[in-house]
Amino acid sequence: MTRRTVPLIIGFLAGTIVLGKYFLPQNAFLDSLGTDVVNWRTIVAAFALGLGAVNLLGTHTMRIARKEKGWDASIVLLASLVTFTAIGLFKGTTSPVYQWGFNYLYQPIYSGISSLLAFMITSASYRSFRFKDWQSGVLMLGAVIVMLGQVGIGELLFRGLPAVSSWIMAVPNTAGMRGIAIGGALGAIALSLRVILGLERGYLGGGQ
Repeated sequence: MTRRTVPLIIGFLAGTIVLGKYFLPQNAFLDSLGTDVVNWRTIVAAFALGLGAVNLLGTHTMRIARKEKGWDASIVLLASLVTFTAIGLFKGTTSPVYQWGFNYLYQPIYSGISSLLAFMITSASYRSFRFKDWQSGVLMLGAVIVMLGQVGIGELLFRGLPAVSSWIMAVPNTAGMRGIAIGGALGAIALSLRVILGLERGYLGGGQ
């Protein structure tokens, strides 16, 4: 009972206070309390990050001990985690050693992984642009016009193609993106209200 009731009460109070801070008339006490709740969220998130690191350490230690598939990669992960955590704690994130690791290890690896997105996007585009029905046909036509409008050969094929490409990006694309953003915002509001009112209990775990 306590494991269900206490989190629900905390969620209700925290959500109500923050909503009151932004939607009720100016109140110094409520504003200060709402700011404190937001700051507490940052502290809780930091503890959650630390808990995740501990869980990661335990999981990969067991994988190495059992020599499961990919255990050699787990060694690299744990060595990087422990080394950079120690350097950051004792030397600081502005130390030359930490900056060297960030600039010459992390950044190149991150850039290499990000470059793979080009191939993933190409593969996804091929699957999406296959002409199966009229919707995929419209999608393919719009994509071809936009891509040709962004390169020089498009203007050689049809002088007005860049203008058509710009119109598609400025009007239908912007309208669609704004509709998606508004829908996402309304969904987030609905989910937040469900959490505050105790109707959404998935975060409690255990199928509550």
